[in-house]
Amino acid sequence: MPRVAIIGAGVVGLSTALCIKLQHPSLGLTIIADRFLEDTTSDGAGGLFRPDDRFVLGVDPSTLRKWSQTSFEHFNNIIFSNIGAEAGIAQVSGYQLFNEPRPDPSYQNTIYNFRHLSKDELTTFPDHYKYGYFTTTLYVDTRRYMKYLTKILTEKQVTFVQKKINSLEELVDSYDIVVNCTGYGARELCHDDLIHPIRGQMIRVRAPWIKHFYYTDDNCYMIPNYDTIVLGGTRQVDNDNTQVDLNDKEGIWQRCLRLCPSLAQAEILWHWAGLRPNREPIRVETETIKHGNKQLFIVHNYGHGGNGISLSWGTAVDATRLFSSYLNAISTADKSLSSKL
Repeated sequence: MPRVAIIGAGVVGLSTALCIKLQHPSLGLTIIADRFLEDTTSDGAGGLFRPDDRFVLGVDPSTLRKWSQTSFEHFNNIIFSNIGAEAGIAQVSGYQLFNEPRPDPSYQNTIYNFRHLSKDELTTFPDHYKYGYFTTTLYVDTRRYMKYLTKILTEKQVTFVQKKINSLEELVDSYDIVVNCTGYGARELCHDDLIHPIRGQMIRVRAPWIKHFYYTDDNCYMIPNYDTIVLGGTRQVDNDNTQVDLNDKEGIWQRCLRLCPSLAQAEILWHWAGLRPNREPIRVETETIKHGNKQLFIVHNYGHGGNGISLSWGTAVDATRLFSSYLNAISTADKSLSSKL
């Protein structure tokens, strides 16, 4: 059997590994990463499903719709199964509020419900926003979901190796196919200058009385997860600072408190800062590299920016399709060689 490795253990890497394993159950898989679970960028995601094409540039609209729909159906199937709570996925409704009109989001026909807010509804908020909509979508509590994916992969005999990969060439001797899901790490690993950091910072609190999510156009959001609320945020392009910034922390808190004053009674659990790996377009494609007299087949799947959770299963399905083409080509070549011996 071909030797296969997945590089990267964020939500995209784990989803791609599981997708491949479901399609090729007998195949041995190794996941290699220098960080796992709570040390990954995915751990800081708010997890609200809203893959808006305004923030996914360079991807053909039909491809984005397909990725969005595939991911939504995957998450929806989990919600209405006996593992929804374990996986940390549930329906959630809420408000998105703006000071200026804007086009309806590209995901409006994918989620459960979408409607515009009336003028009377808009006046009920502390700041009188001029435009907005109410939606029912879903959230993915990434801390629970990542543990769920890791558990399933472990049960399916997938091997996990903690190691930093500095170049793809160092894998040529050990693997035949590598699936590259390294996120922002691909900037260095693949010398990819198209990928840029978009810094995010958030606060996790316990405030069980908040049942709806809120998003505004002045960098304020509140997203209920399984047993926490995610407060944010920042969207700082080309800022690679992964430390919690005190000014950002105070800004996030004050903006959220202005919108929802009862947060003053919330229990603050932890602060987080990290880098969304943004690439235009998201890279889902194949590459073959040669090193000496050997070659390595590569499937790239990275650069999701702030939509890693929302698009994770959709791009994993496409990456698995590309992977299967490689696998079939290797199998055909081996059979041809065997027939000549």
